[in-house]
Amino acid sequence: MDISQIILIVVIVLLIVAYPILVSSRNKKERQKLDEQTNSLKRGDKVMTTSGIFGTVVDLHQEGERKIVTIETGYGKTKGYMAIDAYAIYTVMNEQSVVPEDVKAKENKEEKVEESEKVSTEDKKEEKIEKVETKASETKSTKTRKAKTEKEGK
Repeated sequence: MDISQIILIVVIVLLIVAYPILVSSRNKKERQKLDEQTNSLKRGDKVMTTSGIFGTVVDLHQEGERKIVTIETGYGKTKGYMAIDAYAIYTVMNEQSVVPEDVKAKENKEEKVEESEKVSTEDKKEEKIEKVETKASETKSTKTRKAKTEKEGK
């Protein structure tokens, strides 16, 4: 066997041995982070589930080995409650980041209107400046032509 073949075999064996170790350590870190988040849940926390549902934690209780979280979703007449496994919570949100979608949409619409008004005002100013510059250049060229014709006529 050639030395390059031996090196190739050693590298392949190292990769086969190292890959499961690296994957399991990564999974262990993710599991610890998830366990920490799940254990730190408390009533009143704003959460988002793995399926994208926003809600507020209203109850926590243990059923055997599972931790069950009851969340309140919706606003006003559309308010509802869901009991989910604690591991179905994707993230705990801070108070400022949870805003009803209709409020976000209204704010975004107002911002876009303001921006478009600014842009249109700036465009109008630029158009006026261009018109004034065009008139000035036309006036100069007209005067120049008249002066040339007067010279030629004399």
